[in-house]
Amino acid sequence: MSQPSDYYFVSLSIRLTNVSDTEVSEIAAALRPSLTRLYLALRRHTPISEYTAAQASALTVLVDHGPMRMGELAERESIRMPTATALVDGLTRNGLVERRPDPADRRAVVVALTAHGSKVLDRVRGERDSILTSALSRLTDEQLAAIAAATPALHALREVFDHPEDRVGIQPDTDSP
Repeated sequence: MSQPSDYYFVSLSIRLTNVSDTEVSEIAAALRPSLTRLYLALRRHTPISEYTAAQASALTVLVDHGPMRMGELAERESIRMPTATALVDGLTRNGLVERRPDPADRRAVVVALTAHGSKVLDRVRGERDSILTSALSRLTDEQLAAIAAATPALHALREVFDHPEDRVGIQPDTDSP
């Protein structure tokens, strides 16, 4: 990284140490459309026939957190149990997940990713990484440095959304399918 880029990030971090609520709202308003469009662009450039966007989210939760009960999956996805059941039914039909008896309580079941599900996810992630790598290669060094510098903060932002117990103002799905 060149010296001007290093200086830019240092001065930016100093300027943002006392961010007001208004500035946070402005950052959110500026960031949301880009995040949405990036997500949609990745989906558009790597169409997936094996699962829907909602199913992809549930699969990612299982990859990140391992097998879990339906109630935990519903909570992590901020959906109601009937919605989670329908979601898992579709994933099960496609061989991407399976229901297993819960070893701690044989009356309950846990949902787990299958080997086929893991293979499909790896393929899709590889395709999306390739598309993203190609797009990133078209940016300037300064733009790449800015994205690299923002990556830990974006990961932290994702973590805020990934922890249901910490969700302030984020309400679970109340509609049944």
